[in-house]
Amino acid sequence: MNKSKYAQIFNSTCTGWEENREWNVMYLKAQQTYFNDALRNRGYVFLRDVLECLGLPVTKTSLFVGWYYDLSNASGDNYIDFDIHEKGDGSDIELDFNVDGDITNRFKD
Repeated sequence: MNKSKYAQIFNSTCTGWEENREWNVMYLKAQQTYFNDALRNRGYVFLRDVLECLGLPVTKTSLFVGWYYDLSNASGDNYIDFDIHEKGDGSDIELDFNVDGDITNRFKD
């Protein structure tokens, strides 16, 4: 699997992590649903918002990349996908976020 530069590992250092892998997957799917609802209602979500919620390290790039909800824009996905992948026998879960890229140009000064 080719990972993007936005890929992260959800593990014991993260918020909401439990010893039970099934619980972790369920938790991540619930957070993904929450952020999709936020995207549709607010119109945008920054990757930073997701990383902070999950207790993952905030990166400089996460401050300006994210998702923008615009059904007239064919280049955007209009949904958030964590691309959840369980890694081998361990409890770590790999996430690779489908961000739309830099969304700051969508905002007015």
